[in-house]
Amino acid sequence: MGVLWKLEPATAAKHRLYQRYLDAWWPILLQTSQRTGYARPRVTLLDAFAGPGRYQDGEPGSPVFILERLLNHSAVDRMHLSPRRVHLIFIEKDPARHKHLMGELHARFGPLRDLPVHLEVQRGDAGADSVPLLTRLGAWGHPILGIFDSWGSVNVPLDVMRRIARNPSSEVVTTFGPNWFSRRENLRSCCRSELAGYKFKHGDSVA
Repeated sequence: MGVLWKLEPATAAKHRLYQRYLDAWWPILLQTSQRTGYARPRVTLLDAFAGPGRYQDGEPGSPVFILERLLNHSAVDRMHLSPRRVHLIFIEKDPARHKHLMGELHARFGPLRDLPVHLEVQRGDAGADSVPLLTRLGAWGHPILGIFDSWGSVNVPLDVMRRIARNPSSEVVTTFGPNWFSRRENLRSCCRSELAGYKFKHGDSVA
């Protein structure tokens, strides 16, 4: 596969879900509470498999539509964006795709240092680099949304996702292609048992 590829219908549907979710998530986390007057000091979004920023026919990739919808959100005037308060981390391992992503972001948004949020566009590995980046940016102890989209059968770092999920007010979104389950038929029952045990032990909701 080259730098760009076609946007598949399933991926387009998944992106619509991401967009709807983020349209609600940003104002919930960033607006000042009308009841208590509290505003969270820091909110971080991590897109661990960012891609090149665009598809073959021009459709925007996740880093582009994430940033675009945040900056143009209907509640943006009440979300108090600042580079110190709002951090977006995009990680892409492939050098050519990382270079293309940087070009897409600059072309659409201008100099990234002038944005009202802090953008960290890292060429690296989701498993190795997510935790150090979150640590360097002071994300722990504040809300984090980690998006680990395993398109293309990329290994998703479970230990990293677990650490983010246990961080206060944080969430993790990941995807599994149907082939993952088809190739691991013998693991279905044991995985369900492990998830049920985790839910019982930690009180978490497991889909």
